[in-house]
Amino acid sequence: MFIGVDHGTRAIRFANTDGRCFVIPRAEAGLLAPAEIADRIREAFDLAPGSGGSGDGDGGGGSAEVVELLALCYSMGDGISEIVRIEDAENRGVISQDGAGLHVGGGTNVFDAVLAAKWPAILLPGIHDRSDIDPRMRVFSHGASPEKVGLAYKVRKDGPEDFIISDASSNVVTIGVAAGRIVGAIDAPIFAPGLLHGPLDVAAIRAVDAGKMTANEAFTRGGILRKRGLTLKGCTEEETVAAFESLALYVAMEIAAMAVLLRDCGAAKPALYLAGDPAPWIAGRVTQLLGREVLPLASCDAALGCALIAEDVYGGAREVLGIGVDGRV
Repeated sequence: MFIGVDHGTRAIRFANTDGRCFVIPRAEAGLLAPAEIADRIREAFDLAPGSGGSGDGDGGGGSAEVVELLALCYSMGDGISEIVRIEDAENRGVISQDGAGLHVGGGTNVFDAVLAAKWPAILLPGIHDRSDIDPRMRVFSHGASPEKVGLAYKVRKDGPEDFIISDASSNVVTIGVAAGRIVGAIDAPIFAPGLLHGPLDVAAIRAVDAGKMTANEAFTRGGILRKRGLTLKGCTEEETVAAFESLALYVAMEIAAMAVLLRDCGAAKPALYLAGDPAPWIAGRVTQLLGREVLPLASCDAALGCALIAEDVYGGAREVLGIGVDGRV
């Protein structure tokens, strides 16, 4: 069996290539021991008990499945630029645990669960200034976290070679693919605000300089709702509609910006996609704003894409969307 893990902002999603998917909220995963998480993975996918992996004597027996390869996302993925074995990744494949966003600990527990279970596993990189992308996009230190690579691979396996995906929810991250290769990405602190987090505007910069908050606090309070002291659950219907209207506008603007890069890379009319929980609600409005059809993706598509990466790497693939596979894999 091939399994993919999507380390999202609010939840960690697991999927196999058959399309089976289950979700653990990040806050819940942060309270679980790695062994408990491994047991949940085994139960969800009918895996053999024991260490897991094929041919390692895990003692499963019967019809229980074994993990041929698992593809994992972790945090920003900025410490690696190739797909590597999980055991070869220094510091879990990140430069620092201090990044843009809230550190909950759930992803760390999942990483440790996979490592301790001894399932054969690979770690996917994020898109950053050392990635093999359009060199003009390397001015930004970070473009997208590893789960966006999984999301892009799911779309690529569906057919299109040229496409843009905007993942719009708590954050907005947009990734561009031309001729089957990732050519650039726009990360959450750079352009469009999400519902919760967003780039630092002048007021936020002044607040940071005045010592009223840290830069990361400013980022995590910079979203469309949080700038107004709102949460999605606490919004009135009118406030929700207004928030989604703003989100749709910013997403459309970011997609349009990425389309400039793709056109210059020879992809004049890329397919357009939306991911994230609000995608079904705003896809029609983004379509109106851009004058082109924008299709929503399913919530487990990133995890499924990671599983498809695991399957193809297991089958001998040496690159994925232009990302190389380390020789030790």
